[in-house]
Amino acid sequence: MEKMKEKVILLVDADADCAALALEAGARTGHCVRLSRGRDEAFGFLNREFDRIDHVVIDVDPGTEGLALLAAINARRQRPPVIVLTGLEESHLKPVAVRHGAAECLGKPVSVDKLATAIEQISRGESGEEVTCDPWGHPRQCDVWVEGRSLCLTN
Repeated sequence: MEKMKEKVILLVDADADCAALALEAGARTGHCVRLSRGRDEAFGFLNREFDRIDHVVIDVDPGTEGLALLAAINARRQRPPVIVLTGLEESHLKPVAVRHGAAECLGKPVSVDKLATAIEQISRGESGEEVTCDPWGHPRQCDVWVEGRSLCLTN
């Protein structure tokens, strides 16, 4: 009998202020949560355990490297969906986060229900537009769908 794949959320949160929130949302959606305190630790986990990760949640605070991590994850051909949490102005950061590959951007304070709903919607493929990068790392929008897969057109 084949063992079921464990559903894992990688939480990248330098000060761990979103850990309890992510643990509860993960429990509600059937995911376990792995905490990473920074970019280097996150990259290490992504490199070792990439096939196990269903979602990445990045807490983007001022002075952190969350957007750089988001862009690096988005540059991979295969990548898990990313949810950005931020205490910064959501109306400012959301377009930036989505342009860099986030499936969702939620402003703090975030309720457990709101994060769990975002995880469930993304799991069902109900996230926003797909964004990817060209070979030089510049974000580009994918808006053409062929046989259920996105086809990105370059300008």
